[in-house]
Amino acid sequence: MSNYFEQLLERRLPVMPTTNCHDVYEIFMREPDALCIPVVDGMEVLGLVNRQDFLLRYTYQLGPDLYGKRPITQLMDSNPLVVDRGMAFEDLGNRIVKVRAGGLLGGFVVTEDGRYFGVGTALSLLRLMLDVSERRSDALEIERQRVEQANRSKTEFLASMSHELRTPLNAIIGFTDFMMSEPFGPVQPARYGEYVVDVNRSANHLLGLINELLDMAKIEAGKMELCEEEFPAPQPVDEALQILKQSISDAGLKLKVDLADADVHLFADQKMAVQVMLNLLSNAIKFTPGGGTITVRSVQTDDGFDVTVADTGIGIPPDHLERILQPFEQVETAMSRTKPGTGLGLPLAKAMIEAHGGRMSIASSLGKGTQITIHVPNARVVRAAPPQCPQSTAA
Repeated sequence: MSNYFEQLLERRLPVMPTTNCHDVYEIFMREPDALCIPVVDGMEVLGLVNRQDFLLRYTYQLGPDLYGKRPITQLMDSNPLVVDRGMAFEDLGNRIVKVRAGGLLGGFVVTEDGRYFGVGTALSLLRLMLDVSERRSDALEIERQRVEQANRSKTEFLASMSHELRTPLNAIIGFTDFMMSEPFGPVQPARYGEYVVDVNRSANHLLGLINELLDMAKIEAGKMELCEEEFPAPQPVDEALQILKQSISDAGLKLKVDLADADVHLFADQKMAVQVMLNLLSNAIKFTPGGGTITVRSVQTDDGFDVTVADTGIGIPPDHLERILQPFEQVETAMSRTKPGTGLGLPLAKAMIEAHGGRMSIASSLGKGTQITIHVPNARVVRAAPPQCPQSTAA
């Protein structure tokens, strides 16, 4: 039994098919809030009398003389919209619209197990829809507050855990860096030196993952802040390539670089710009087999500034192009994954670019490579003024 029908229904007393039109007219006059009256034989619904339609016909010129003593079956709608009391609220609206849209204005009959139960009208349905809408709005607001609280708790937890984890990690990285520099002579036996290198590499990898998780938590919580300044456009690419130069060499990859003139400047968060380039280049290195090529190029366009990182790697399946921009999604499946990572690199780069009012696009062909382009809007592009020549003084 549907509870919402208790609010929807008007328990209007029906009339018999033999009731004459004059008596129905009197009912409408006595009950100004009656919008429709059902016609029922026993408990079987025969029709429905709509107030507006009935009064228009009955009161027009010779209406009372023609219909006054005739049975109401002469002026009723013999094919009204009939709905079952057990129908879901969502299905009721669909049925009214699809089966008989006029049923909303003319009213409709509600039955239970095929027997007359009551009537519904546009007014009662509107009241019910407003009530349902308010309850759903309240439920959504409660859910929104719950999600916001969960996000705040998650951010606070990640911030706390990041601090707790980064403190010992920084100590591990610092001591292993010191040991790798061998200030007191070679580490003996040599195998211990290899272990120190492995520990240092693992600690740096773990620190990078923690930083990515914390950055993503800040972005999702809307707490990412930009520290904006003006800098040469090629600078973030140069810094990222300097950091990853050894990784590119170790992977056996060729590098091609074609950057815009240094007199083009950007007004943005420089640290964030370097991070974006590191993420894009690291992704290209990770998924490009040895002997492949990574190409980095930048160009000033009519509507801004573009930087493209292209590789000749494994590529991305078409149905994965949208997924890989979602946090924790990766090109490979969990069962076949051969490359380490959290799947946060590209989503973080996309979020950082969008925080600057830009956008990121991906084009890829499976087995042939991937091309990722970031676009910075014109509002953040600055053309540096040419150096002024010193003025000569007249002798």
